[in-house]
Amino acid sequence: MKRILALVLFSLFTLGFVAAQSGQFLGLGHSSSFRVGPGKDDTGTQVYSFNYVYGSVIFNAKGKIVDLEMDILEVATPNYDGVSMPHFTGWPGDAGYKSINHATGKVEDAVPTTVDSVTAEVNGWKSKRDRGDTYGMNKTNDWWKQMDSYEKIFIGKSVGEIDAWFDKYTTDSAFRPLNPATKDAAEKAKFDKLSRADQKIVVDVRAGATMSVHDAHGDVIAAIKDAWNHKKAIKR
Repeated sequence: MKRILALVLFSLFTLGFVAAQSGQFLGLGHSSSFRVGPGKDDTGTQVYSFNYVYGSVIFNAKGKIVDLEMDILEVATPNYDGVSMPHFTGWPGDAGYKSINHATGKVEDAVPTTVDSVTAEVNGWKSKRDRGDTYGMNKTNDWWKQMDSYEKIFIGKSVGEIDAWFDKYTTDSAFRPLNPATKDAAEKAKFDKLSRADQKIVVDVRAGATMSVHDAHGDVIAAIKDAWNHKKAIKR
């Protein structure tokens, strides 16, 4: 929740900073996706989650990205064992869902929810950037670092050029950067068709990011497109 406020403040600050420049546009975009997972709890019960992507994007007169800041709020059912994961236990007054005990790793009976308990839970939600290295995706290159790498790639590109970039340098199914050492025949064939210069680009990309930003974990690309579709001219 704090991250959302920070992005709003970032947008207002950016608007004032570039207000003297003509031909630029500011867009606030979002996308949402529902995910079956991550995984199941210790009783075999399915975990469910959603990812809400939001961001602020500045475009120039040619439609190229000048700067952007993207983030994701991920919320799971409380039977997920990730300690830093935001949970939604249930609507106030309901019995609630069975929740994981992070100390034991076991699912326990549901605890009745109240307005105060749910309010405290929601107020404690943190975005993926706010979760930082506690996100737990990669010990040396966690989500926020990989998102920073993608943002650097996106700067200078139009929405159409971002689509073309993903078509060329990522897998056709998961939209992850191609892996030169892959055992998958289709992925290997796609990589081998690239020029040596393009293969080097893939290697450089993978040094900064290997995750997907165009799937159920969070469709960042859709949020950037939404920002473009809702852009407003920055006036003097």
